[in-house]
Amino acid sequence: MDREQTTIRLPVELKEKLQKEADRRGIGFNALVLMILSEERSHHQKE
Repeated sequence: MDREQTTIRLPVELKEKLQKEADRRGIGFNALVLMILSEERSHHQKE
């Protein structure tokens, strides 16, 4: 899979919450964000 680097600005509190969730799941921050985006995209494609 080709990848392209993208920068997003997140509120500090959201970034911290996402990082804690990634740590809890034992995955990286980027992996969690990709998973959330993928799930959301799949959800909206079903509508």
